Amino acid sequence: MEQLIYRVAQRDNYQELAERLVHISQTPEQHCLHSWSGQNSDALWQQLLSYLDDAELRYVIAYRNSKMVGAMGSEYDEELGRGWLHGPHVMTESWDDIASELYARLLKEIPACVRQLDAYLNIANVRGRRFYAQQGFKERESFSYEFWLTADDRVDSSDRPYTLLDERHEASFVRLFHSLFPTAYYSGQRILHMLGGSHQVLVVAEEEEVLGFVVMSTDKSLSAGEIQFFGMREDCRGVGYGRSLLLMAIDWLLDSVGVSQVGLNVGEELIHARSLYESVGFKLQFTGVGLQKILLT
Repeated sequence: MEQLIYRVAQRDNYQELAERLVHISQTPEQHCLHSWSGQNSDALWQQLLSYLDDAELRYVIAYRNSKMVGAMGSEYDEELGRGWLHGPHVMTESWDDIASELYARLLKEIPACVRQLDAYLNIANVRGRRFYAQQGFKERESFSYEFWLTADDRVDSSDRPYTLLDERHEASFVRLFHSLFPTAYYSGQRILHMLGGSHQVLVVAEEEEVLGFVVMSTDKSLSAGEIQFFGMREDCRGVGYGRSLLLMAIDWLLDSVGVSQVGLNVGEELIHARSLYESVGFKLQFTGVGLQKILLT
């Protein structure tokens, strides 16, 4: 049997890589949600290249007989000091040995300032979960749920006014965001800095006071949008504001931005609101589990 060859993926490897990731991730037992969340291979290829061009992605790949048989990568944010792992993806025998080698080589390729690694697997990916446990990762105590919606799923297309967050709302938004998401990967202040580019915020407000918000991100190259954060002030829940906000966000993403798909990821603590998400057209696609490791200095 020909020896395995490991190397850092170059730009011309990413089309083949995207095809392999989409193929292997069709099986829940091999599905890593950071690697693939429903795009076709061309869309995933373009997404990976955009991360690569922004110097936010590194992949290590393994070949045997000129065929890609393994891959593992990481998105990373040097400012946050965090990395989000893709894989490990192994398409041949000796799964554990190849996965371990890919991981060891990948650690040498990501920036030294990355001190926290996260992985996100389909709960059916038992082998992947066992691998991360062996590497010292801790599973989160609760699962998360990935919902999708397309224009065909929208339940109500009537006109609804929406309010984009503006300067009057900024201080109130930051306070409410921090109270609802104190440990989120983005702070409210950082979201403000991203407005007008890939991110936008819709609010329900009384004058300057924000009662609820939806934080949305878009990737026009993929024709995809995501509701990243959805929150209501506690005393304003249960009166219909939340559903109206979701409907406004769906309208804005599908009509104003022109995406073809909207995603929503929620933790287990919010799954009680599944009926709310489904009432506006979202459909559950995956159940995932997060894993995390703090790297020693």
